[in-house]
Amino acid sequence: MNIVSKDKILEIVNNNLEDTSIQTEQFDLELDTVGMDSITFIKIIVDLEESFELEIPDEFLLLLKMNTINKMYETLSFVSEKKLNRTI
Repeated sequence: MNIVSKDKILEIVNNNLEDTSIQTEQFDLELDTVGMDSITFIKIIVDLEESFELEIPDEFLLLLKMNTINKMYETLSFVSEKKLNRTI
């Protein structure tokens, strides 16, 4: 399992967004305002799960719950910690 980091999340989001690039000072920017639609959201989720070796539970897979870098980080950190606690 890879360590969840905002920088890696930012990289993944930027790789999936077209015609824009999010900066580190924009971690609270709502990504639907810069072109993240439902298809892009799913691509980002798949890349996040692969990169961090996690499976995000369905209850978190809502655009409103993960529409900023900070919300993605909080969700992934929670899922990562939960997975870590189950393996100990």
